[in-house]
Amino acid sequence: MSWKAVHQFVPRFARGDAVGSHVAWIRDHLRSRGCHSEIFVGTENEETAAETFYLQQIDHHVRSTADTLLLYHVAQASPCAQFLLERTEPLALVFHNFTPPELLMHWDSSVAFELLKARDQLGDLVERSIFAICDSDFNARVLNEFGRVDSCVIPLPVEATRSFEPAGGQTPIILFVGRVAPNKGIHDLVTALPILRRRLPEVRLRVVGAPTTELYDQALEGLIDALDLSEVVSLTGWVDEEQLEREYQEASVFCTLSDHEGFGVPLVEAMARGIPVVAYENTAISQTVGDAGLLLTSKKPPVVAAALERALTDGALIKRLSDSGHRRSSAFAPHKIACALDQALFQVDFHED
Repeated sequence: MSWKAVHQFVPRFARGDAVGSHVAWIRDHLRSRGCHSEIFVGTENEETAAETFYLQQIDHHVRSTADTLLLYHVAQASPCAQFLLERTEPLALVFHNFTPPELLMHWDSSVAFELLKARDQLGDLVERSIFAICDSDFNARVLNEFGRVDSCVIPLPVEATRSFEPAGGQTPIILFVGRVAPNKGIHDLVTALPILRRRLPEVRLRVVGAPTTELYDQALEGLIDALDLSEVVSLTGWVDEEQLEREYQEASVFCTLSDHEGFGVPLVEAMARGIPVVAYENTAISQTVGDAGLLLTSKKPPVVAAALERALTDGALIKRLSDSGHRRSSAFAPHKIACALDQALFQVDFHED
């Protein structure tokens, strides 16, 4: 089908997060092809309000229901879901997955219940959709559990620009980028630091990302204090793109011990810059990293500490991880993802039984 308009729907549009960046990139790419494309939101964000429209404004932008595709980014519960179920235009999904509610129930029950609601919505959305785009094989398998829908795997685009140089006597810095949430395993990383500091006393950890739950923030800060790491661990909170780039430039190694990832954009951002990657192998991590990182099957502190020590001190390993990471990141180059997206949206007939 040759769509003349592809309008995207997202629970909330924010610049700087993985979903928001993906939505903006798709809109810009579609417009470059001459396709009419706008962004509609379930909840308005003042910072991006000039780029979006409320759900109820969709009729002002649909010229023909036959050649207009509605594209919904699934990552959480949203009024968008029910709204789209009641529309007559063809619907497709972009499935980013969502955090399993059980990982958050102890920390924030309200968020966990919203995720349960998102699961309920997804079953109806799958039944209504003509096809789906998933950003990893892992997400495609998860989506398949909610019903049968034709789907294709198209990763998120990340520009490959290398600039990493080994620290060479400078302070070794471990970098984590992502939401400060219980499922991200930041506490596991902090717990490994006392062991690592016995061999590398100058090592520092930078945790870059916005907080999500007050209870987890308190627990994490308490752990840092209890382990006497207040001078070692920095929680930066949300940072803008300029500061984020500085964080990457100063990092010696990137590490994530997350319990659940549907894709993992920061992993690719680190690899694109040639930063060695150490990660806990689960969910979509291995599919994103491939053989370009040091993947762990255990998060026990001695295991994590030993892996980080190697990634910070073993010159041959550092070079191998840096080179292979940069090569791996080329698979996510925007021009390659654009071709795959065009194939999915404009050249493949997903209407066949």
